[in-house]
Amino acid sequence: MILYLTSNANVNLLDKVEMEKELPIKKLVGQFSLLPFVVKDMRHFSHVRFFVIDRNAVLESDEQVIQALLSFQTMYEIRIVVIAEGLPEGSPFLHQLIQADVTNIVTATSIESMLEEIKECFSEQGMQRFIPSIPSPEMEQFVPSLQANKEKYQFACKNIRIAIAGSDRRTGVTTTAMNLVFWIQEHGGTACYVEANTSKHLAHIIHLFDPEKSGNAYVMGNADFYLTQEFNQDYNFIVIDCGVLGDPKLQELFSHADVRLVCGSVMPYELPIFYRALERCKHLPVHAVGMFVPENLKPYLRKMTDQNIIFGDSSHDLFDSNVNNQVHQQILKEYISKSFR
Repeated sequence: MILYLTSNANVNLLDKVEMEKELPIKKLVGQFSLLPFVVKDMRHFSHVRFFVIDRNAVLESDEQVIQALLSFQTMYEIRIVVIAEGLPEGSPFLHQLIQADVTNIVTATSIESMLEEIKECFSEQGMQRFIPSIPSPEMEQFVPSLQANKEKYQFACKNIRIAIAGSDRRTGVTTTAMNLVFWIQEHGGTACYVEANTSKHLAHIIHLFDPEKSGNAYVMGNADFYLTQEFNQDYNFIVIDCGVLGDPKLQELFSHADVRLVCGSVMPYELPIFYRALERCKHLPVHAVGMFVPENLKPYLRKMTDQNIIFGDSSHDLFDSNVNNQVHQQILKEYISKSFR
């Protein structure tokens, strides 16, 4: 779903996206104070996937807009798209947006060019032109999060393939896969990540963090990441990011894995997509993982999809080794031969 704060002049600007992407749009038309909206009203729309702001609809100064967006990012993991028609390349406001990691920015003036830029903003990878080519020092300094008195496990297995796929785009597959790798590493096992989808997320992550390369692997946080399935060594687990379930080549890779996870977002309008993905796997043993599921929807989801569905919490950190601890324990319990502290 798209939440769109818009002026009267641009009220129909996203209609083509709504039709082509089949994403419903909630349009709020008029003039807005952005910070009060983020703090007080946004909680009613925390389920949306995109937050689009028409700069002409916002009353505050550029500096106040930036502060509001920074506050928004501390509370929500939702893609922000800013429509700033005619914003110059050297504008301080543009620079401030980029510094705040808001890089989906429409600056064209003609309708045709604006529609092209909007299309790029809603693509899987988003707009690339404003992403800095040199990572900031803060982004280079990452350490998987640690937990005191963490329980350790002995895993009695070698090269167990865990395939993770999503019912749709932006269901948390890449984050879930990376979090699982770091969880295994932090709990006494060995694991690597393999990108098998077409998103090229790993290429962007490698470009951003500039990790060391060892053989065919890129090493981040003591974990190995691969662009191909040419491994340097054996691992307890090979975690495969399969992207969106449905690609015939990825479907075969998913089918032949030892452990399979299907991730899905489950707001009411997303349930049919998740249900169809699980139906596609009905002849395979899979773990259904509902991401970002409100408490009041969990009983309904168990009834409509899978009584054994696992519910995962939202993660904002690719390198988090603590998030979804119970989920990881549940899917790997048959491979744990011993636990100790």
